[in-house]
Amino acid sequence: MHETFHYRYLHAGGGLAADLRADVYETDGPPPAPALLIHRSLYLRLPTDRIPYWLEAAWLAFGASLHADQLLDGRTLVLDVDTFTYPGADFRAEVAALAIDGWIHRRFGLSPCSASVTYDRPSHCFTFTWPGPIVPFADELPPPDHA
Repeated sequence: MHETFHYRYLHAGGGLAADLRADVYETDGPPPAPALLIHRSLYLRLPTDRIPYWLEAAWLAFGASLHADQLLDGRTLVLDVDTFTYPGADFRAEVAALAIDGWIHRRFGLSPCSASVTYDRPSHCFTFTWPGPIVPFADELPPPDHA
């Protein structure tokens, strides 16, 4: 059953927001097209109601990858994102990672992975923090293992 997660980061004078509606299911066969391989047997199916912007897709995939090791237990899982919406004024592409991160935490009851955002008032900038030494989209990440 698809569940909606409302991501909100509110700060005086502004904030970030996105709504992600998703479900998860197991499959014995190949994942449905189109699906992205996240890691081993974890797949991400992007919304089909509209073609997502490439940065949304990339950050959704990155957010899912933060939990790949915790979600894999020998089964093939598909994270099926039905819709991903946001108000244009309250969006940065990185929010996609935080939205799917929040949905995964709630859906699977996983402990937080320390992905977060803060706002620096003097510079008027949002700063995103990722767990441990992770650098999004770094070349030194290992290639995914194919199941």
